[in-house]
Amino acid sequence: MTTSALSATQEFQEFHRLPVEPDEGLPQAFGCLIGATAYDFGLYASLVPLATDPPETLYDLAPATRITVPTAPPGYLVLRVVRHGPDGPRVVFLRKLPAEPGLIHHAGPLAIRLLEARVARGNLNGRGHYGSSIVIGVAQRWA
Repeated sequence: MTTSALSATQEFQEFHRLPVEPDEGLPQAFGCLIGATAYDFGLYASLVPLATDPPETLYDLAPATRITVPTAPPGYLVLRVVRHGPDGPRVVFLRKLPAEPGLIHHAGPLAIRLLEARVARGNLNGRGHYGSSIVIGVAQRWA
């Protein structure tokens, strides 16, 4: 597993949006085919909300831009990717995802980008429409 900044060739790589359903809440698991390979994805948020925050409180896990003093986001997302192959399932990716659009994570034949991460308190261990928005792109690095 490696991480790199977006290069000129990767800028034109075709990323597809993973089927994350923010209204289903976190943690969340789903499977999908990428090319001819089956993958299982697991996603959770690591953050500590205030008990007094209403369910609609949004936590933006992306780093703030255009600020003079860097501040840490209130938490982060963690993604786990399991690849199904002839030798059985194998974890190819397990790490936190900083929401930096130019940052690409490599997991074997996959490239992964977290583009947006806004998590509502109501979607932490709960379902419902509270305004969460999670956008993760995935692309094949080679056929």
